Parts: sequence; structure tokens; C-alpha cells
Amino acid sequence: MAYAPHNLVDVHAIDCDFLACSPYKFYGPHLGTLYGRRHLLEALDVPKLQPAPDNAPDRLETGTQNHEGIVGAAAAVDFLASLGEGTTRRARLISAFAQLHGEADRLGRRLWDGLGLINGVSRYGVDPDSPRTPTVSFTLAGVPAEQIARALAEQAVFVSHGDFYASTVVERLGFAAEGLVRVGCACYTTEQEVDRLLAGVAALTR
Repeated sequence: MAYAPHNLVDVHAIDCDFLACSPYKFYGPHLGTLYGRRHLLEALDVPKLQPAPDNAPDRLETGTQNHEGIVGAAAAVDFLASLGEGTTRRARLISAFAQLHGEADRLGRRLWDGLGLINGVSRYGVDPDSPRTPTVSFTLAGVPAEQIARALAEQAVFVSHGDFYASTVVERLGFAAEGLVRVGCACYTTEQEVDRLLAGVAALTR
């Protein structure tokens, strides 16, 4: 679930049966996590090894658990909580998400508006007045996406290029061969880094 890193999810409030996500989306390890109502987990017809018990959640474990991944996932949650304030981890997470949303909106708009001022840049997606994450895909007329990424990397500005598993969308935009450039703001992104990116892209138009 890609929503989890951007909004604090309360499975009880949304009356959720199952919720899956990967902690790597919020700075954790590549690990799959699953929440499920106990009676539904115990009713699932899943393959399991003979020694595994019938009670949830242990019946879904087919071998030795990924203990280092589990610890890493918990550390990622604690890291996010450390960005906020409060007497409980939940309260700190609520505070952190509120702060991160405010900063993401500010930096995301700076990024979106700044790219829009550069001749030849085409931005894809809704503008910052609509609900969105601070991630922007763009192209620069006459300059392949890979060339943009390489040029920015030489200035220690690291971006991604390609289709990002959205191959049908990118193909319909006419960039199946070259892909798009994707940039975004994370919890550690600074205003100066956004400006360095914009300056690097602008320099490619000269």
C-alpha cells in the first residue's frame, strides 16, 4: 500500500480487513508487512508447513522469520516518530506526519513552479493545488531523460529516469524509448537542494 508512507493509517478507523505495505516506502528495509483481522487470518486457506501452528499470525510464517528486517521496520517507524512531538509514539507520529505534509507541500510547490519556469520543460501530473505527493515527472525538449540524469549526477544531484513500472502511461505520453525524469522531496530534502536541481535543469537549456 503506497498510501501508508504519506498518511498515518488507522486500521480500526477505516474498518480494514487487510492492509499490506512495504517499509522501504518509509525509509525501512525491503520487507512485506501485513495487517489482518485475526479471524480472517485464521480462516485463510494458505499453504503452510506442518510444524506451523493453526493460530494467527504464526500460521502464515513458513520458516525462520526475517528478524533483521522486522527490527529495521520498527526502527523506521521510530525514526519517523522522532521527527514529531508527543508523549506516545502514536502522538509523535501524528505530529511528524503533520509537519512532513506542510514541508512537502512547500517544497513540492517550489519544485513544480520552478520546473514550470524553465523553457522546454513539460511537467506531468496534477498541480500542487490538488492532493498529491511532492514527486514530479518531467521531460526537457530535445534532451533524453538519461542525459538529464547523468548531467545532474555530475553536479551531485541524483534523480531517476525511466518508466517506473508505469510503462503504459509513459508509452502513451510518447516516451516509451526514453522515459521520464522523476524527482521528489523526502523528509530530509532542503530548499537549497531543490534550487540546485532547478539550476542544473536550467543549465541544460543553454
